[in-house]
Amino acid sequence: MFDLVLWIALFGTAVFAVSGALMALRQGMDFIGVSFIATVTGIGGGTFRDILLGDTPLSWVLDPTPVAVCIGCALICCFFNRFLIGRRMKWLLYADALGLAMFAALGAQKAELAGAHPLVIVLFGAVSASFGGVIRDVICNEPPVLLRQEIYISAAILGALVYVLIPPDIAFNIRLVASVGAALGLRTIAIWRGWSLNFPKPIYPKE
Repeated sequence: MFDLVLWIALFGTAVFAVSGALMALRQGMDFIGVSFIATVTGIGGGTFRDILLGDTPLSWVLDPTPVAVCIGCALICCFFNRFLIGRRMKWLLYADALGLAMFAALGAQKAELAGAHPLVIVLFGAVSASFGGVIRDVICNEPPVLLRQEIYISAAILGALVYVLIPPDIAFNIRLVASVGAALGLRTIAIWRGWSLNFPKPIYPKE
């Protein structure tokens, strides 16, 4: 199971790093800027989660493989930049959706191993999945995706909730696939259909 979690974590990091690199390219940044945004997007959510769980020193401090993966993704995106013109936002949305789904499941799994309450497990899944994207948006001067009306954080919550609701005696692979599938499915359909969660409009008293 450890090897599976490791490879999924690296893949999720790469996917998030690509989403960060694509946004940085859309902002016209150079390779250093693209690498920085890719890295903080790729490892930001997991770093915040591990700090809250007291899991220090951070894994990427001892083994910089995730950082190298992020920089590698930035290099690839820069190299193929001209082929992505006009398609960046589309790829950004779907790359971000996959990273969101994978980190929601992994965040829930790590919180469960730490002995967290089921409600906290769901919250950690959401934090792990969304915080890297929030950092990316803030640095790139974009409205944080967490504060938009899009179905985003709710998709991460659904994925983590599915993980929690499946009994622990069920094979980890099944729980993982179900969690990722639920989060990715909801987020992808929301992108296709343009679904959003509208904020309630305030009702002002008549004068």
